[in-house]
Amino acid sequence: MADLSKLTIAGCGFETDVSGQKVFHVNSPHALMQAIGYLKHISEPWERIFVRGQRKLYGSMRPTLYRGISSNTAQDKRHRKLSKVIEDFSASSKLFKSIPDYAQEPLLQHYGIQTTWLDMVDNVWVALWFAVHRAQSTGLENQYMHFDARNSSDDGEFAYILLIRTDDSRKERVKKGIAKGKLTETVDLRIAAPSVFLRPHAQHGLLFRARGTEGGRLVDYSDLVAGVLRFSLEHGKAWLGSGAMHTVRSLFPPPFFDDGYKILLGVEHSEKTVGLITHVGA
Repeated sequence: MADLSKLTIAGCGFETDVSGQKVFHVNSPHALMQAIGYLKHISEPWERIFVRGQRKLYGSMRPTLYRGISSNTAQDKRHRKLSKVIEDFSASSKLFKSIPDYAQEPLLQHYGIQTTWLDMVDNVWVALWFAVHRAQSTGLENQYMHFDARNSSDDGEFAYILLIRTDDSRKERVKKGIAKGKLTETVDLRIAAPSVFLRPHAQHGLLFRARGTEGGRLVDYSDLVAGVLRFSLEHGKAWLGSGAMHTVRSLFPPPFFDDGYKILLGVEHSEKTVGLITHVGA
């Protein structure tokens, strides 16, 4: 499998991060793009490389549904709760029910429900945005979310872009907006869901997950990280710049513009332990 081990860029290189993980530190937007392009170019024909911006590195890469659990019994219990939530949304909204079943769970992930999927993008500007911003939540179920630009004095001096490896065997029956390989499933919500659900279209939204095994699903997707790019937070903010397309309002359109979001906010579901549709404020 492709990795960054042979990548050479003047003034850049591998370092041990404060998290203890090996990262490839880049110091310019040219180096950032070259590193991403390098991995895309040397990947195997069945591999796909996408990007995911993060404000920090964690010890694992768990989807939200699997955080805080360790047993197959707990996993099965959460699967049942999530299935009930999807049923509630399907019963309450004809529009949601009309979306292909394989895209319903990823769509709910984009709007705040805990699922087996993780977000990624094919647009480096969106990955940069999430790397240099911090989400803060409040409310009884943390359903109210706010994003602020990070400050290096309070939130660390670095930002990160993870390079996510997925695969596409092209042996599965073709369905709109989904690709499956031996290791992963990838959904492109810009294709699988109509743009009446505006948020995933605004964010170039793709999602991935590890394919299930005979004993259940993997709970940690760390093996799908092909490399980690690190850069100065202040550099990342400068590279991203500012503009109308880089605001919270653009990336998280309010329900006045995002009709799908408005519909989802109006649905009551019975299993709040797997999250709520979040209210995002600019």
